[in-house]
Parts: sequence; structure tokens; C-alpha cells
Amino acid sequence: MHLPAEDPAAPSSRAAGAWRRHRRTFWILHSLWALAWGVVVLWLAHERYGFVPWVVGFLALTWLSTLFFSRPDRPAGDAGASAGFRHGIASYLTRVMYQETLFFLLPFYWYSTVYPSWNVAFPVLLAVLAVLACLDLVFDRWLRESAVFGLVFFVSVAFAGLNLLLPMVLSMGPEVATPTAAVIAVASAIPIAVRGRVTSHAARVKAGAAAVALLAVAIRAPQLVPPVPLRLEAATFGRDLDRTTLEVSGEVAGTAEASALPGGLVVVASVFAPSNVPARVVLDWYRDGRLLRGSRPIDILAHDGGFRLWEALRPAGDVLEAGDYRIVLRTTDRRVFGTAHIALR
Repeated sequence: MHLPAEDPAAPSSRAAGAWRRHRRTFWILHSLWALAWGVVVLWLAHERYGFVPWVVGFLALTWLSTLFFSRPDRPAGDAGASAGFRHGIASYLTRVMYQETLFFLLPFYWYSTVYPSWNVAFPVLLAVLAVLACLDLVFDRWLRESAVFGLVFFVSVAFAGLNLLLPMVLSMGPEVATPTAAVIAVASAIPIAVRGRVTSHAARVKAGAAAVALLAVAIRAPQLVPPVPLRLEAATFGRDLDRTTLEVSGEVAGTAEASALPGGLVVVASVFAPSNVPARVVLDWYRDGRLLRGSRPIDILAHDGGFRLWEALRPAGDVLEAGDYRIVLRTTDRRVFGTAHIALR
């Protein structure tokens, strides 16, 4: 029995033909739209810390779509066509979740990033991943052809989201939150690897190397990751201060005369934190790029709105030497989150 051939003039045939002819143009335009919408998300995420818990939902949806998308190759025939349609929907949802999550996270990491410092590398990486997720034709092909790529991409995004989320939701200090986020991100990728096509020896080696690299950064080189959500909001230099109220007297800024500071230089640093975030911080003094002294580690429980800390630099002689003085705020695991400077003549 032979079924009649489908009429090429039928609407469905014309639509299928138009899609085949213009598919590439559609996805290019969609990529441009995704980039434009990403800019809108960047603006919407400004200081919207209350929306950060929504990252959990985005990560859960991304995990589910990545889990589905990483399954083995589809069957052929009609069943394969139906599965291919579901595969395409899962691919699209995966890309959208990646785009929204990455563009939402970017501002929070930039707030805590200090230039120049090593932690510039991580938000730059997030920006690259966000743009890559918008390139539909390239990103979809890489997800489809490489299960390892999809696995590594998911782990990177999950780590970035959890690293911001854990301090705010569970009141973890950045020193604990970063390695914890890395472990959870790697563990959550195991079902994806098991269900997916990470079966060859080469694929397992690549996936394992990526997991080890992330854990190594989180544990051995955390200075590459900004200590979100902490950030320096302001630093006030002066001649002296009231230690009860932390009010600075003889305030100076920009360039000042060293002779006007016979007792040395004091600074009060105001640090922002959106919730009760415990932190162990150090304030270092530099002159002309050379380390002069560092404070003892200070244990802080940042309340909603942040905290203030102060340090004094006393002269060895009559007055401080002329030069460019700079303070650097960092956590005890060497993660810089604020700098300020003043020049003494």
C-alpha cells in the first residue's frame, strides 16, 4: 500500500521549506535579541539582591534540561523525529537558562571585583560564557556534539551561582562558601555525566580534569574568584578618629600635606554586605606599591547593610614619608575586594 505524496503546495510543506531556507538567519537574529535582552537583565540585576534566591530555580531548571539534553543519541525514524523535537526544545530551554543566569550573576561579581587584581579573571570568564550562550548556532552545535562541553559549562555556571548564593542564604563566609560551591557543582554534574555520553576514556579524562581544575581553583587559588557579596563602598582618610563612633577628624582626600598629619594616617572602610555574612578580613597598607604593614585578621559578622573597620598608620619619625599610600582590603584567603589611596606630599 502506497500513501499519497505530500503536496508541496500544502501550508506545512511551505512552512518547512521556509524554515530550512531561513533557519540560519532566524537564529542569528535570535542571538542578537538574546544579547540585547542580556543587557536588560544586567540593568535589572543592579542591586537586586532580593532576587538572588531565584538563582536556585534557574540552576534547577538548567540541571534538568542539561540532564535531558545530555542523553545518548536519538533513535531513527518517526520515534527519532519526535525525540528530536523534544531534544530541540530542551536545547533551547538550556540556552535560555544559561543566558539569564549568567547575565543576572555578572553585576554581582563586578561589584566585588577590584582592578588590578587576579579576581578580574572570573567575571571576564562569566562574560565570555554569557556571550557564548547567546550564539545559538555555535552553542547548540557544541552542546550537541560534545557532552563534556555541556558538562563543563553547567559546572561553571552552577559554581558561579552557588558561590554567590551560599553566603547570602546560609550565612557562609566566602572562605567556606567557595570550596563548598565547587564541591556541590561537581557533585551535581555526576548524574549528567552518567546519563550522557561521557563514556569514552578521553571524555572521562577531560571531564575529570575540568572537575579537578575547578576544585583546585576554589581550594588552592581562591584569589581568582571575587569574594561575593562583599565589596568596599567607601574609605575615609583622616588625622584621627573617635573609636566609639568611628567618626574621622581632620578628613583628607586626594592629595594632602604629610606635615598636616603629625600623628599619622587613619582610615575607616565601609564594606557592603546584603545579609549576615561572616568574614575574616585583613587591611594592608602600601606605599608606592611596597607593603608597609598588614592588620591582624579581623573576624566580622556583617549585618544587613555591611560593616565598618578602621586602621591607623603611625609615622616612624616626625611625619609619614611622602608617597602614594594605598589600602587593600582582602579576606584571609587572599581575595581582594576593595582598595583606596591617598597621596602625601
